[in-house]
Amino acid sequence: MVVKTKTMKMKYFLALAWVAVLGFPLAAQGLMDKLADEACTCISKKDVNSMNTEQLQMQLGFCIMEAVGNNAEAFQKQYGGVDPSDQEAMTKLGEQIGMKMAFKCPDVLMKMATVETTTATVPMPPAALEELTGTVRSIDGDEVAQVTVVDEAGRTHKLLWIRYFEGSDRFINEPGKVVGSKVKVQFETIEAYSPKAKEYFGRKEIRGVEFLK
Repeated sequence: MVVKTKTMKMKYFLALAWVAVLGFPLAAQGLMDKLADEACTCISKKDVNSMNTEQLQMQLGFCIMEAVGNNAEAFQKQYGGVDPSDQEAMTKLGEQIGMKMAFKCPDVLMKMATVETTTATVPMPPAALEELTGTVRSIDGDEVAQVTVVDEAGRTHKLLWIRYFEGSDRFINEPGKVVGSKVKVQFETIEAYSPKAKEYFGRKEIRGVEFLK
């Protein structure tokens, strides 16, 4: 799936590059070729595999600006009307050079696409679980079950039973025996919407139960 995504992305990028090339005057294409060559040489020396998407984009920008600086006289002659402080114009120019680079160092740009795809699909770390110890007082609810537990300090906690958790089999098979049992509950705080209040509230969702002797 990742390979297919990268291939489609690269084909799209190359198609845009062809459009950009056809739209350049010959003199501008010559300068763009030189800038793209130097930018490719610059980015090829960087360890792109150790960078995230933001770092890659920043480094590529540095390489392009370095290439422009090395050819300042030719750049001024060709693009004298471009104001370096004009972010929109400079961004457009950087995109044009980047499109040229697609032909000159596609392997480097493919690596960038790989890192971008990997970064975008990195799973979020699991939510931190909290614990409480107490006695099960009741199990109720219609569409969504709710378990009431009174902790050792006498505080009442209403916990949502939304999905399977370790220990839930006893709640299903022996609900009468579970009530009154001392348990250690692992729970995650989630946001649940209240139609009555028309806002979200933090609710405790059961993620695991250990029955204590």
